[in-house]
Amino acid sequence: MTSREPRSVVSVAPGVVFVEGPVSNWVVLAEEDGVALIDAGYPADSDLVLDTVRYAGHDLDDLRRVYVTHGHVDHVGGIPGILAQYPHVEVLAHADELGNVRGPDRQQVTPAEIGGRLASPRVLRWLGRAIRSDALRPTTVPTARAFTARDFEGRAITPFPAVGHTAGSTAYLLPAADAIVTGDAVVSHHDTQPGSWTPRPRMITPFFTADQAVAVESARALPIPEIVLPGHGPAVHRVGREWLPVGS
Repeated sequence: MTSREPRSVVSVAPGVVFVEGPVSNWVVLAEEDGVALIDAGYPADSDLVLDTVRYAGHDLDDLRRVYVTHGHVDHVGGIPGILAQYPHVEVLAHADELGNVRGPDRQQVTPAEIGGRLASPRVLRWLGRAIRSDALRPTTVPTARAFTARDFEGRAITPFPAVGHTAGSTAYLLPAADAIVTGDAVVSHHDTQPGSWTPRPRMITPFFTADQAVAVESARALPIPEIVLPGHGPAVHRVGREWLPVGS
């Protein structure tokens, strides 16, 4: 691994590896024609993301595409560094999310907008982690394109709308793994939330979200299978009426 270390790396199902990164998460997915990522962390995470692809047992030359849940820098920031080494990799997102993915302007809270919330030690610690992850580095992914139904033909992955957090926020169903990758539409925990909270599916802290009311309705409409692979917090699975971290 690089000097940055993941919080956890979990094999969720054959061909599905979930990485709880230093500040945000991604998924390594074996596909029929190679390897895919779902999201790619902060700008400082590029090498770590590639390390986790190798850790999952794949050759980096087989990396084919990145599916994006949404265009916040903690989910697309690692993509330019990956493309610098592997320019053939496709970057796919919902059409309504392309502006956020391509950047540099995006629907994302800024340090200035956080303002008085910095009085909270949790928010201040999270912001420090984000800045150390190169959150302030301008991030652009000009080659990103809108996915179409054809991109998912014959693949064990299905996009599902999860709007509200951003204009084109997307979740991805992985039916064979009985799992859903939710990005920030649903998280299990976030560094700005109390550490005493038990990981389970929940909304992210509202100030990160463009339209909270729409995001709540979208989250309620998501098909939630046995396993939730969130954009923040550990992967969790349903055990009776409880949610437990995967691997616990």
